Amino acid sequence: MTRSVLTICWLGRVCALPLLLAGCVTDQPLVIDPPPPYMLLPVDESMSCNAIAGSFRYSVRRAARLEYWLAAGSLAGYDSDRFPLDAPKQLMEERRRLDALTDLQRTKGCTVLEPGPAVVEERERLEESARTSRSQQVLHSKG
Repeated sequence: MTRSVLTICWLGRVCALPLLLAGCVTDQPLVIDPPPPYMLLPVDESMSCNAIAGSFRYSVRRAARLEYWLAAGSLAGYDSDRFPLDAPKQLMEERRRLDALTDLQRTKGCTVLEPGPAVVEERERLEESARTSRSQQVLHSKG
């Protein structure tokens, strides 16, 4: 008789354990913050396809520069203490703006420019420009 009582108690505890844990786990609801909204300005909605493409190209240049500067390290003449803190946030905002402009191009029926390849192409241009400017800075002295 003692064995059956112990079995029942053990079975009751095993069955009650998930219920007790579930109450503890769900006591504090998990709050997930939604991502910030797309970076569209009120004027963006009324722009023509050409104007949206121009704004898109401007954002591509900014994103490519931020990526390049982050990879290159500290920049001469730039407040280098704040740059590593501010640049990743600015890059994320530019990426959000590019996504928003791409969606706006789709909804307006414009030619859609994809942000990923455009930023890569612009960054390659920046890197090439930096390489050629460094090679031109070498002074050849005679003497």
